[in-house]
Amino acid sequence: MMKYKIWDLLQDFGDFVDYDLLKKSPPDLPNFRLDLQFKEHRENGLIWVESIDYPGLIASGRSKVELREAVFDAILTYFDVPRYRAKRLPDLLRLTLGDGTVMLPPERIPLIQVHTVAA
Repeated sequence: MMKYKIWDLLQDFGDFVDYDLLKKSPPDLPNFRLDLQFKEHRENGLIWVESIDYPGLIASGRSKVELREAVFDAILTYFDVPRYRAKRLPDLLRLTLGDGTVMLPPERIPLIQVHTVAA
């Protein structure tokens, strides 16, 4: 696990140098959709889904939140979205499960919050 985190940091640093400092052209973003239809399965406490539209596009999770994250990652991987683009892509996936539950993107904590007062 530690090797993966170090490798991930090195790739992030390489992307930062290439695209942010040296201003190289980032890889193109392929056309892909987030409005896909999935067939849901539940087995042994695991939820897994398979795409109806794209064979081989599958994801699983132990919880609905974990499943939603896995589906988003699986879509990016399936459509071969370059790492640099995937890390900067806003997560807009709305996953509707078979029981009607709609899993929305995680709430983001604002980095800076500004309040104004009337003069």
